[in-house]
Amino acid sequence: MEKRGLAKNLVFVYTLNQSVHWFVIGLIFPVMILIVLEKGLNIFQAGAVMAVYSATTILLELPTGGMADIIGRKRVYTISLAVLFLAGLVLLISWDFITVVFAVILNGTARALSSGTIDAWFVDEFKRQRPDENLQESLAKAGVFIPAGIGLGSLIGGALPPVSQQLGVSDWGFGPYALNMIAFLLMVVVQFALTSVFVVEIFEREKGEGRSIVTGDLPKQLSTAMSYGVRNRVVLILLVAVSTFGFGLASVELLWQPRVLAISGDSTETWNLGVLAAGYFFSSSVGNFLSPRTCRLLKNNYAAALTAMRVAIGICLLMLAWQHGVLGFALFYFLMFFFSGVSDSPHATLFNNQIPKKVRSTLLSFQSVMLQLGGLCGSLVIGYIAKAYSIPSAWTVAAVVILLSSITYLVLMMVKIGPSPPGKTCQ
Repeated sequence: MEKRGLAKNLVFVYTLNQSVHWFVIGLIFPVMILIVLEKGLNIFQAGAVMAVYSATTILLELPTGGMADIIGRKRVYTISLAVLFLAGLVLLISWDFITVVFAVILNGTARALSSGTIDAWFVDEFKRQRPDENLQESLAKAGVFIPAGIGLGSLIGGALPPVSQQLGVSDWGFGPYALNMIAFLLMVVVQFALTSVFVVEIFEREKGEGRSIVTGDLPKQLSTAMSYGVRNRVVLILLVAVSTFGFGLASVELLWQPRVLAISGDSTETWNLGVLAAGYFFSSSVGNFLSPRTCRLLKNNYAAALTAMRVAIGICLLMLAWQHGVLGFALFYFLMFFFSGVSDSPHATLFNNQIPKKVRSTLLSFQSVMLQLGGLCGSLVIGYIAKAYSIPSAWTVAAVVILLSSITYLVLMMVKIGPSPPGKTCQ
């Protein structure tokens, strides 16, 4: 009864956990590259460091997702927080390329460990405790606050360096971003405590079964999950949809800052970058807030809603590509992430309704891998087009890819989707 008491407000616990998690990330998000450069690295080395981070995350996503399914989602998530704290500490005291690389390897490991853990825990607990309630609406409620968490963290993270200088913290030998790192480390400790107290997982595997990770249980887990992901047509289609979205999204994340500086005509006007970065996350929050209403307008046909949103995102990116003023750019930039926010919870609901509990974390991690691989391809292809031609040309190609990817959801509308849990969930 005590455990059920702690977990009774499930949506609140999930929202709090993930909002705080991304708030912590936001504290260093706007200055991460600057922290790396301040350690004495050049631009090429900074790019190499980010590549190491991405490679570490991609390589470890599936194994760590399998671990979460085998030994427990909460346990793996708390391990990720311990590794994240160590990563922040190493970055704080790092002094050259090698030590920075070590820090980002730890950071990538922490990211992989955390991916798909609390999300899988929430879906499992929701289906167990509230089988008659609407998962999509609950995910959308959480989605209102989670992007706002990283948005607020980014605003504070951008304001901390001047405060650090005024207080003299930057003179402690850790550079002008010391306060960002100190706040980051303190909040990781707070998140560890909050998770330990409020996240209650009823883990159903046999005692001691997790010990077989090193003797073959993990490979078997990964094989089972991958086989299921390929055989289930709905899951496979959704994975393709995610990868194509990653392709287009990476092109925006890679090029929006130089594009804004180019159309503003003043490279010193960087304040608008902070406003646009925060608006990115808050637009997603508004989209999540209106997502249940949008789905109800379409009679809770999630595939139809996702088709419409993917088309809207592609059109917004196409319009964004050819804007020559900051206001017009901001309008379509915010609209694009608004529509992305609307589509988050319907996609997550369809995906989770097709995944067995025993492989949920593994397949959520696989979805993250597909998103990142799509993003990697997008960065390479769209980056080359932008260099050879122009950013508007590159974004036009990305927009066409996103528009064509809406076909995946049209196909999904024609596929007979298997039964969902009883209640108000829908197809």
